[in-house]
Amino acid sequence: MENFKGPYDDLDFTIPKGAKEEARRGLDWVKEYGRGGTSVGRNSARYILNNTTAGAEKVRHIAKYFPRHESDKAGQGWSPGEDGYPSNGRIAWALWGGNAGRSWSQKLVRAMNARDEKVSSALELIKRRNAILDLNDEIFAGEFESEETKTILWKQYDALLSKWDYQLTLEYFQLFKNLEREINTYFKNNPPTIIGIGAGASLIIDKITADWKADLYEMYLSLMTDFAYAQIETLLPEQIKNRDEDIIAGRQRKPRMEVITGGFFRLRNSNTVFPIEPMTRNKEAIEFVTNRLDTIMPELAKTTKKRLNVALRVGFDKGSELGLIGQDLADYVQSEVSNRFGLQRLGRSNTIARTEAQVLAQFGKEQAVKRSGVPVEKQWITRRDNLVRDPHRAVDNARVNYEQLFTVGGYKMKYPGDSSFGAPANLVVNCRCDTIYHRKRNRRRR
Repeated sequence: MENFKGPYDDLDFTIPKGAKEEARRGLDWVKEYGRGGTSVGRNSARYILNNTTAGAEKVRHIAKYFPRHESDKAGQGWSPGEDGYPSNGRIAWALWGGNAGRSWSQKLVRAMNARDEKVSSALELIKRRNAILDLNDEIFAGEFESEETKTILWKQYDALLSKWDYQLTLEYFQLFKNLEREINTYFKNNPPTIIGIGAGASLIIDKITADWKADLYEMYLSLMTDFAYAQIETLLPEQIKNRDEDIIAGRQRKPRMEVITGGFFRLRNSNTVFPIEPMTRNKEAIEFVTNRLDTIMPELAKTTKKRLNVALRVGFDKGSELGLIGQDLADYVQSEVSNRFGLQRLGRSNTIARTEAQVLAQFGKEQAVKRSGVPVEKQWITRRDNLVRDPHRAVDNARVNYEQLFTVGGYKMKYPGDSSFGAPANLVVNCRCDTIYHRKRNRRRR
């Protein structure tokens, strides 16, 4: 198709200096006072700072903020010299570009609306849409390039992941506690000093850990949904509808069913509509969770049985050295088993939770990108501290096409936490790396 003049080609989308100064001031205030604005507002401030021009839809998004928050100006602490200055409202206003951002965005919106009225034919509508997408592609292609932005994205990811770490640690802690109670009951009725007693306990472990799959299935899918939605908010903010700017982030501890149905991602329980389905309706996610649980539960059972056998042997040896016999020896062995399992319960639960949360989060993010249909490149980033293991440090900032694999310590990995290509435990357990997905320019043929 021949070249055409887009309806907004004569408009200047350059972000004004005053809006950038306000955005910087807002971020500095957030850092200094630890309050003010939402993560959406802070993301907008970073967008204003990190880009020379703005996309048409982003300008509309910025312009929508100001009319809804004009009343904040009447609050205490809006002006210098007032108690509480800068107020939360004043900080939020700055994050969106302040008065300069308001004037600029609203002027552009009025100009765009005037041009929209001139669009009458279906062909013109198609041309307009393609022109906007091309403009946005140019902007988003370099959106996450700065080290500051990468650090911010990692922190946002880690903050949500930490909430799920805590929740899954509680889940596994309770599951292990229930398992230990069953084992202790078994030993009360069957003295642990009987030869072959471990075989009966092993059957209990196999049965109970197999039942854990039902307990964890919905929780795993809820976790995936949180990170899928969070990824969509980062990748396609212009496609999220009816966003509520004043949503309060989820508490770290919530009732179990509330976590399953609503997760922790702040926009999930609002009137927000996401352009992807929740993972409970995603066939690939369901298969992944099912296969994951079918794989790790036998491994957990195997490790638990090994720990039990060690505890039985150590308890029997120590009790015998003390000269205990009969019921006294049986009581001593049972106490040793109970103590060893109890001491290891929290640490083991935490390690499992961290590892599981990581791989589920990364799979959820990948699914969101896949469902979006946006052409992307992916980049591995670490937490950038002295705790990063050497193979992960070596791959930090590595960037490949979406369908390609990272090479980490000699192993292929789709994303941090992935062991589907044979990556060993020392590359995935307790990993805290993340994947950034960069939008590529969509080279469409017209």
